[in-house]
Amino acid sequence: MEDAAKAAIEAVLKVGAKFADVRIENSTTTIIELSDGVTKRSLASRLKGAGIRAFIDGAWAFGQATDMTPKGMRETGESVARLALATRSRVAKRFEIDGPSFQDKVRLKVKKPVQDITFEDKIAFAKMIDDQARDFDGRVHNTRTVYGDLWTELYIANSLGTSVHLENTLPTIVSITTAKDGANRQRGYKLVSTRGGFEELEMERPQHIGEESAKLAVDLLSSIVAKGGTYDVVLDPVLNGVMIHEAFGHASEADNWPAHTTILEDKVGKMVGPEHLNLTDDPTLPGMRGSFEYDWEGTKTRKRTLVKDGFLTELLHSLETSVLLDMESNGAARAQSFMYPPLPRMSNTFMEPGDWNADELISDTNEGLLLCGFNYGYTDPSKGQFMFQANYGYLIENGELTKIVRDVSMAGQILGVLAKIDAIGKDFSLESGTCEKSGQAVPEMAGGPHARIREIPVGGG
Repeated sequence: MEDAAKAAIEAVLKVGAKFADVRIENSTTTIIELSDGVTKRSLASRLKGAGIRAFIDGAWAFGQATDMTPKGMRETGESVARLALATRSRVAKRFEIDGPSFQDKVRLKVKKPVQDITFEDKIAFAKMIDDQARDFDGRVHNTRTVYGDLWTELYIANSLGTSVHLENTLPTIVSITTAKDGANRQRGYKLVSTRGGFEELEMERPQHIGEESAKLAVDLLSSIVAKGGTYDVVLDPVLNGVMIHEAFGHASEADNWPAHTTILEDKVGKMVGPEHLNLTDDPTLPGMRGSFEYDWEGTKTRKRTLVKDGFLTELLHSLETSVLLDMESNGAARAQSFMYPPLPRMSNTFMEPGDWNADELISDTNEGLLLCGFNYGYTDPSKGQFMFQANYGYLIENGELTKIVRDVSMAGQILGVLAKIDAIGKDFSLESGTCEKSGQAVPEMAGGPHARIREIPVGGG
């Protein structure tokens, strides 16, 4: 890998570019899907190749190589460099890429590598989860279970002197259950995805995720449609994390600043929420789906404090944005694979815990809603507007949870909503997910504690 990357970097610089980087990736993927106990899909695939970038005077060019011999890498590097030189006359602003260099080899320590687990054992695990859901209740109408794992070996090098070897493994189990009572159909969805070996799926929660999704589907059969209006709303950790990730986190990605596409453009160093609000993006957390030691440009990662005591203190940077905005690079550039250029992205994004017990948040709310989970939604980072539909919720009446509700959504403008957060719980959890941006999907986690928002518009029946 080192010789191939060196050949490409030397070729890029020889043509006349000022900066070059290379990502060489070797990854394997397994996907097993069952429906009602029957295996519908089983797939094992491998992806191997290199992404090469060249830069000069503000102009980038990007290319891919599958011939990773030194000769093949040189040829691709030369082509990419010539493209960068050809486009530099059309850039809006000229600048140079600079930043620290790193040399490291990171091996992920696991007890049971997913590559060593037989296909039969993976299918057996998926079938156990599917059987759990089907056997949970007579009203369970349909089950779908998906097992997946991804193993990746990544080498990153650049002309600044960076040379980093990385390894990552992401095992995943998903359970989707549909329950039926007459014409009433409801769905439960649960996902566990972690960073580590197969042993992570042998922990208590992954081993019972079929029961968890089936219980939710059955419970929702007795739900009522929520009435629209303005409510005091308590968010569970899942929906809280979705709000922070989608409505605030994306607006904190620093490539929005040169493009003028963020509600936060003039807010760095200014107050964006109450004094008790702290928002974090942390790729250094152990065992989390969104964690990594170095980003896809080879920059060492660290905890990023986006909001401290209500003030916007930090953005999510690539090498380019840190230069353009004259800020410190913090290792937030990510790519779906070697076939895509890296972009500023989130990792594990969350609201820091406060000082309320979760039960106290409910008992202190006279009339309102507890909203849980996430179905779908939309955000506009340039305006800060969002709408999220919760998976389900509960009415809060006289400080107590009563009826379970469905088809309930919340909407608002993120800075206005953050200002209305008056109480934050002590509890904390993160939920696994996949984040989409510019046609690229990357693994992430989002969450936090329970939190209360006063007087927010809620949509319902």
